[in-house]
Amino acid sequence: MQGNDANAVIFFDVDGTIVWHDPANNAAENVARARPSAAVADAFARLRARGHAAIICTGRPLCLVQQPLLDLEPAGLVLSAGACLYMDGRVIEERMIDEQLLVETLLRFTDLGIEAVFEGTNTFAAYLPNGGDYTDIPGTVVTHSLEEMRDLTDMRFSKFSFTNDMLPKLAQISDFIDAHYGRYDLGLGTGECTLLGVDKGAGVRSALSYLQHGVHNTYAFGDSENDLPMLRAVETPVAMGNALDSVKAMAAYVTDTAEHDGVATGLEHFGLV
Repeated sequence: MQGNDANAVIFFDVDGTIVWHDPANNAAENVARARPSAAVADAFARLRARGHAAIICTGRPLCLVQQPLLDLEPAGLVLSAGACLYMDGRVIEERMIDEQLLVETLLRFTDLGIEAVFEGTNTFAAYLPNGGDYTDIPGTVVTHSLEEMRDLTDMRFSKFSFTNDMLPKLAQISDFIDAHYGRYDLGLGTGECTLLGVDKGAGVRSALSYLQHGVHNTYAFGDSENDLPMLRAVETPVAMGNALDSVKAMAAYVTDTAEHDGVATGLEHFGLV
């Protein structure tokens, strides 16, 4: 479909959009266990049959894109909230936190006892300067110091996420954070920081450039603050029924909730499936 604007390109967030999160579970457990519904899988298949390109556009790094998401057979992946573009089975672009900035971030987190999860294409690492363990997502590397982070990971990360109980401590270094990172509310008690200038909107533009497709006939489905740049980068932004109010406010259309297969009903509303 390269260069054919008659076919649509549709970008889909994952958590809270393609997959529903049970609020009775914690956010990390939802990320690890949630799966697309049969209706969503069928919608992706019908998009392919009509020649449209469905692209997953997620805050997840590649190492957290589980097989049920790949089984949807997307045309590509925008990963790590826009830091990584994965198309045709390979990484096309990748933006990482500079190691000097990463070290300074980790040292500041150590001083204040800020716990966070650092996410990269190949590694997902919990940084717990206060001690303890992290068991929510299988395969997570657990570190407690800069030395352990150096020893146990490749130090290649695009972003970090945190629970909202870390916000008072993060506020103590807000000048540093805001000078280097964009901060987003993910809903359900979690947030994330990405490098300034690196967001889902940049990932959308990179994907469209790779596909040689203009902004015409493009759509995006999302629910949280980190989806706003993605929604602004397409012709038709769609908010999930469970989206934050700020997302609904800038959407051209609000579909059903993820729990009630809003992706499928939204695609049907626009005649894409």
